[in-house]
Amino acid sequence: MQHKNNIQVNTPRVMFAATRSGSGKTTVTCGVLAALKKQNIKVQAYKCGPDYIDPMFHRTVLGIDTGNLDTFFADADAIGRILARDTKDAELIVMEGVMGYYDGVGGTTTMASSYELSKVTKTPVVLIVDAKGASVTLAAIIRGIMEYKKDSRIVGVILNRVSPMFYSRIKHVIETECGIPVLGYLPEDASFAVPSRHLGLLQPDEMLKQRDWVETVAEAARKTIDIDGILEIAAQAEMLQIQKATGETEKSKFPAGYRIGVARDAAFSFYYRENLRMLEDMGATLVYFSPLTDAHVSEVDALIFGGGYPELYAKQLYENQSMRASVWQALEAGMPCHAECGGFLYLGKSLADAEGNVYEMVGFLDGAGFRTERLQRFGYVELAPQEADAFAVNTVLRGHEFHYWDSTDCGDACLAWKPLSKQKTYPCMVKKKGTFAGFPHLYYAGAENFFYHLFLNSTENENR
Repeated sequence: MQHKNNIQVNTPRVMFAATRSGSGKTTVTCGVLAALKKQNIKVQAYKCGPDYIDPMFHRTVLGIDTGNLDTFFADADAIGRILARDTKDAELIVMEGVMGYYDGVGGTTTMASSYELSKVTKTPVVLIVDAKGASVTLAAIIRGIMEYKKDSRIVGVILNRVSPMFYSRIKHVIETECGIPVLGYLPEDASFAVPSRHLGLLQPDEMLKQRDWVETVAEAARKTIDIDGILEIAAQAEMLQIQKATGETEKSKFPAGYRIGVARDAAFSFYYRENLRMLEDMGATLVYFSPLTDAHVSEVDALIFGGGYPELYAKQLYENQSMRASVWQALEAGMPCHAECGGFLYLGKSLADAEGNVYEMVGFLDGAGFRTERLQRFGYVELAPQEADAFAVNTVLRGHEFHYWDSTDCGDACLAWKPLSKQKTYPCMVKKKGTFAGFPHLYYAGAENFFYHLFLNSTENENR
């Protein structure tokens, strides 16, 4: 019986997880998604964790909006509400895991791991195993992962990089030793590989504009993966009971006609879908524009510059002088703005591209963006704003960092720390007039009041 304050999610669902990164999760997931689409099955896909790239692949394959499910950013009910909202018309939910199945926050916990997401969503798991260079040991690895947690929910296996002849022999061994079905394989094929760059994957708009990769992987999946078996496993998912929201989005509403400009093009494409949805739920109209090709900022009340790869387009961003001047004028006048990572670099004085060429940027912020030879920061982060505004008191923001580029001025408007290292803090974020900017990609839910006031900020409210 459904309680009046509960929402039910009874959509079949399955997660593709793996023993480690590089095992073939994205290749298998995209192949299965494409095969399901060929069967006219309505699928909703998600990436476990904060990565922006994989949801773009899913979106390109399915042709519909997709997103992230992250137990560091959202509790079980919040994740359940995302599922309920997205899957009213879906026949199947497919989740792609992150890293190794149990790998979580700090590299020493299962917090925010694929395993934790499978628990809170009661989702059965198919384990992707790279079988290259192993035989009977595969059964030991699979069984060990299954038994590491009693509630592992691992109920099937797909092997990657295995020959048809070897698959026919090892399938029986694994099924006998582990007691779960092997649902197929992908052969070793260089054309299946997803090239690596920055966050670990090539920008899908660049790679998947020739849909050959998708079709190649999908054709292989249809031939060598048991799609019907996957559907049978997904049908075993238990029903979820989720408490209805009573959050800040119902209390905080933007004025009628409030418009927020969102930079979105090849240079700025990293956005958490739930952030944009939250703003829309608060009554804002989102107006998308391109710092690369548009002449100026549209008539809006606030601005958002997300992350992406501005360093790849530094020359084009520089050459669009009218846009840079338009952004500077808006921010100098006190227009509210949130900029993160690549968007933060765009608002600075200059940005160096991968070859070391330096180009002027908007110039509203003092920092200059430059390339480094190693990853500067990686992983989840929590931030405490240092300003005295009432809406920021006791606020802790949650986000994720991953960047090789750095800035000569990363700001000190917040103190940041790793979730498991709260005693070790570092300064970050710049607060200037109505602008709040820095490297962390922030998740708005859970800090609705902070972002509501941030986007309603004006020169009358700024720190002078």
